[in-house]
Amino acid sequence: MSTLLQIVDALSRAAAAGESVVLATVVRVVGSSYGGVGARMLVRVDGTTVGLVSGGCLESDLALHARRVHASGRAELVAYDTRADDDAVWGLGLGCNGLIEILLQPLVPAAAQATATLLRRALHADEPRILATVVRTDDSAEAPPVGWQTLLGDDATLPGLEAHADAARDAGRRGLVATVGACDVAFELVRPVTRLVVCGSGPDAVPVVRLATQLGWDVTVVDHRPVAHAHPERFSGAALVECADASRLGASVALTARTAVVVMSHHFGRDTAYVGALLSTDVAYVGVLGPRSRSDRMLAELATRGRVPDTMGARLYGPIGLDLGGDGPEAIALAIVSEVAAVTAGRTGGSLRDRTAPLHASAAPARSAPHGA
Repeated sequence: MSTLLQIVDALSRAAAAGESVVLATVVRVVGSSYGGVGARMLVRVDGTTVGLVSGGCLESDLALHARRVHASGRAELVAYDTRADDDAVWGLGLGCNGLIEILLQPLVPAAAQATATLLRRALHADEPRILATVVRTDDSAEAPPVGWQTLLGDDATLPGLEAHADAARDAGRRGLVATVGACDVAFELVRPVTRLVVCGSGPDAVPVVRLATQLGWDVTVVDHRPVAHAHPERFSGAALVECADASRLGASVALTARTAVVVMSHHFGRDTAYVGALLSTDVAYVGVLGPRSRSDRMLAELATRGRVPDTMGARLYGPIGLDLGGDGPEAIALAIVSEVAAVTAGRTGGSLRDRTAPLHASAAPARSAPHGA
């Protein structure tokens, strides 16, 4: 499960138990940081935590701030600036050269559940949502309190928020803080969890599903046999769907622009039918297990039955996976899941050593990459 989903679950559990918590959220980053805007850590009354906002160097200090916030019941904005030669800050062991602003929100049970509901809605939306959070205010009667949140597009919005929507989308994980009326508002782009459809339930599909569910992805395993024959106990955390007619895949599972599909039934005719069913969809990624000649043969066979859309070649990755040099089911699964993660994030999957742009710079989903190598 992803860290954000863990925090959402922890918020709901705290609310159900009648416990108050403090939620620490990175709302602004200038320069380098371990995590981008939206990194979160939940701090319970007993000091235990869920999640990370840094590589471990800020968490102990934040827990001390959280204790004060919990006692006062007032939200607090904490800044760590490692751009200056400040012994107090460097004593925390920060290895990044940048400014990090973190909002600490005291949440009573009802507020914890409301926050969990808001985040869960964004994570399971059909497109990225922008979360707006008030981080500073002049305390005027008209201004909402620090910590007030809404998703842009909802009814209960602060006048002027929508004007910053495009800039917030462009900022991506770098985030945006802007003045709206009497408030400073942090805008966070929350991307929905990846939807992964795995066509095939063979032994090599098991590590693919396991890795994807560990990342918090919404995973569906499709098999041509009844669900019981696919041994659902092997695919913990995934939904299993029967699709006796591979050409009708779209009638069995939702295929949207944020869906990635891995075709690995090991049956050429069935896999070809799966790929054919995906031709008219706008799924973000189609990966086909096997050598390049196999996927080329599929496209050639489908072309004889009708025109293959020009966009299909860009979305088809065969052979599937990044070139990580591994062998065996687990290594192949890592290569597959890594490629899906890179493509859906708009990245190439290369080494960060060779990247010159900021690590957390936004990127539109890449849909023009060539066939996998």
